[in-house]
Amino acid sequence: MNIWYIHPYAGSPKHGMSFRPYYLARNFDKVACTTTVISSLHHHLSDLKIKSPGLVDVEGVMYYLVGTPLYSGNGVKRIINMLAFGIGLFKSEFRKFSETNKPDIIIASTAHPFHIFAAKYYAKKYNAKLILEVRDIWPLSLQELVGISKFHPLSIIIDFCQKYAYKHCDYCVSLLENSEPLFIKEGLKKNSFVCISNGIELSDNSSPKDERLLSDLESKLNKFDTVIGYTGALGIPNNLAPLIEACKQLEKYNIGVLLVGDGIEKQKLITRVRELDLENVVFFGTVAKDQIQHIVSYCDAMFINAQPKELYKYGISPNKIFDYMISNKLVFNGIDSPNNPMEKAGCEIRFCASSHTDLASKIIEFHQIKPSRTIESAKFVEKEYTYEKLAAKYINLFRRLLK
Repeated sequence: MNIWYIHPYAGSPKHGMSFRPYYLARNFDKVACTTTVISSLHHHLSDLKIKSPGLVDVEGVMYYLVGTPLYSGNGVKRIINMLAFGIGLFKSEFRKFSETNKPDIIIASTAHPFHIFAAKYYAKKYNAKLILEVRDIWPLSLQELVGISKFHPLSIIIDFCQKYAYKHCDYCVSLLENSEPLFIKEGLKKNSFVCISNGIELSDNSSPKDERLLSDLESKLNKFDTVIGYTGALGIPNNLAPLIEACKQLEKYNIGVLLVGDGIEKQKLITRVRELDLENVVFFGTVAKDQIQHIVSYCDAMFINAQPKELYKYGISPNKIFDYMISNKLVFNGIDSPNNPMEKAGCEIRFCASSHTDLASKIIEFHQIKPSRTIESAKFVEKEYTYEKLAAKYINLFRRLLK
């Protein structure tokens, strides 16, 4: 079975996000599949040191990298990069690749949707089945998270592409548990939907500790009685301000907060910490993915949040929650999203996304009773959310479609 997994922002454990295409492809290949991840030569989530487009082995998984221009930020150059990715799939170099690597299954993952027309073209040309994979709901994500009007030309173009994708795919896989009714309303055929969320690769947890890094971390944290941790981007969508504001109350109880990662909001958060004269916030830079599990082990509970938006009612599936859950950590969750994995595993403590007082009171309550709280979310993750299990769900779908 030959699989094309088209994802414009694919990365790998050593070279940056997104990890999902890499892990799924690696697990597909273990069961007599041949998978090629088709991604962009240049994108903001990866630091692959590859200068030329074409086929390349990335940590044991085959990638075809489509030539695209460099960009930074979210301006016009990024849009040009997106369009170049979609157009690049029609160029002669990729056509030659396609002739010797004819697909049986094409997964078109819409980190952005501008490659859907090429995916449909090759599915028809080679009589392959086209699976639309939806993580972000376009253009709703742009409208709610960035503030772009639904009448903005970019919104209109993306809406057209996404509706085309719903109408012309053979099946839809989404990471969002509650999204099927919306997709059907947008044109998806009934009975052609399944949720296959993000997950975790357990083999990563066996990576050796970076003793120097962890010793440095431990020296910063050992003075606190309780540590609340966060790993990942320090950006606007992550809504970390309530956590910083809560720290004034937490300081009285010797509760520390650890922020691991980087992002455009980091300096603003550091400035606010200084304004509040806080001594219980530890900023720790970006670390290798294979060290995240070791870092989480130094925390008593974890934190996740987002701007309060209607968008999240359709579901959430951020990678970081599985890193938290596999370590049996409670997660303070400000995202109102029913049926999310943390809720299913019984390891979330909900708080109001914008209320630092609500968050602080719940963290203090946890701090006072934590020895009596037993969490077994790891068993739930091992049963439902390893990439081996998620790949098996995908492979069952492939077989059904190819009957």
